[in-house]
Amino acid sequence: METAITLPLMVLLLLGFLAVLIRIEAQVELDAATGLAAAAAVSAPAGSPLSSVYAEESWHGTLHQYPYLEPGRLQGCGAYQPDQSVTCEGTAILDYGKTPMGMVVPIPIELRSTATAWSSPYRSR
Repeated sequence: METAITLPLMVLLLLGFLAVLIRIEAQVELDAATGLAAAAAVSAPAGSPLSSVYAEESWHGTLHQYPYLEPGRLQGCGAYQPDQSVTCEGTAILDYGKTPMGMVVPIPIELRSTATAWSSPYRSR
């Protein structure tokens, strides 16, 4: 009788712990993707619209690895100007329904990340 009560609680506790780990992993992945997008934006020629293209390609290319993390929007990665920084803000939806932890966390969670990158002061343009 005691096992019938304890075992489901232990499984629920385990799934809750795993849900927290997936949440942390998803946030780290989003932070990395947003940071790479900002770095890609400052690698384009100064004043070029390629800044946002580089940022988007880098961001989406990084976030496609996890099926439970759906990329949202990447904003603020405008054209890089010399001696200025580029700040990007990215969002993603963490869908626990695509994992076994969907039993513990049934609703999707929106994640946000902001990253700033500066170009080298020795860059000519």
